Amino acid sequence: MKIIYKNPIVVCLTGLFFMLIFMTSCKKDAEGKGAPVITRVRTLVKPGDPKQTALDSTVTSGDAGSTYVIEGANLKYTNKVEFNGTEAYLNTALFSDHSIVVMIPATASWINQTGKLTLTSASGTTTFNFSIRQPAPVITELSQFTGDEGDIVTITGLRFDQVSSVKFGTADARVITATSTELKVSVPAAALGVVSVTTPGGTGTGPYMSYDGVAVPILLPFGFRHLFYDDKITAGYDFNFGGAIGDVNNTELVKRGSHSIKVTYTGNYAGYAVGSGDPVDLSDKTYVKFSIYGSAGTEGKVIKVGLNDFDNRQVSIVLHSGKWTTYVVPLERFQNATQPGKPSSLNWIGFQELSGNAPETIFLDDIGVY
Repeated sequence: MKIIYKNPIVVCLTGLFFMLIFMTSCKKDAEGKGAPVITRVRTLVKPGDPKQTALDSTVTSGDAGSTYVIEGANLKYTNKVEFNGTEAYLNTALFSDHSIVVMIPATASWINQTGKLTLTSASGTTTFNFSIRQPAPVITELSQFTGDEGDIVTITGLRFDQVSSVKFGTADARVITATSTELKVSVPAAALGVVSVTTPGGTGTGPYMSYDGVAVPILLPFGFRHLFYDDKITAGYDFNFGGAIGDVNNTELVKRGSHSIKVTYTGNYAGYAVGSGDPVDLSDKTYVKFSIYGSAGTEGKVIKVGLNDFDNRQVSIVLHSGKWTTYVVPLERFQNATQPGKPSSLNWIGFQELSGNAPETIFLDDIGVY
């Protein structure tokens, strides 16, 4: 008969080993069981921080397209997350039993929202009070960039819901009609400056325009500090050279009012200019502003805009055919080594055909400085 000697230490270690296996198995069996429970939602990073700096802050609302952490219990096996009924993409590698990292879908609506965050798993469903914040409005276009008091201007853009204020500079405009993407407003007295729209989501300004497709887009202001053409030449003159013909009483295509200038370039590199009877002081001016309609065949073609000088104080702009485009160019861009610095005064603004594309026709309207 064999006699087995039992080492107490070996027995204890063996028992401990099996206990650990049993406890781990029980824990795995228990993990994620039961309906999910939400205790809070917190931020993952500081909003808008490109360095992704960690920020642990409890929130009750969030921004579409931003990432948040949902904390609670029984979360590991969640198979659906919804914000106001919009299902979010799930990366289960970011799940644990006590937290879920998830991005609010960009399509999640803040309009007529339920204000509910819903989690679903095989064990049940739970909801939590959590709303989507309305994003700030975006202005993409104005029907006109100057006007008289009482003119009706259409502002096109995004997220104008629950608009509370529209301003032209510091002057309040009266909102006539409003939808999510369009506002019709009455131009207030003394309307001059940046157009802004305010909603519960914040304040948006615009629109922005790049005059050549390369320069950083510039915020287009409303109004002028001095007009060279406004349905007619204002206290000034015009001239042309190289085979350009200008009709200042054109009614064929008009940006605003009843007239525009039709310029026909019959020769390559021909030019047309509008001048002021007295030099215009530019010390308190920032931009040259004008609107151009490009006829067929002008898309991508180049016009040289000159201030008093087509050789040293000039900037090239790119045309767009079949529509009116309003351009704004900083006065400080009109300089070179021969004529350094922002021009101090202005006698005329000229437009020279620069693509060798003659014959070519463009229409000019609302020409001046701001």
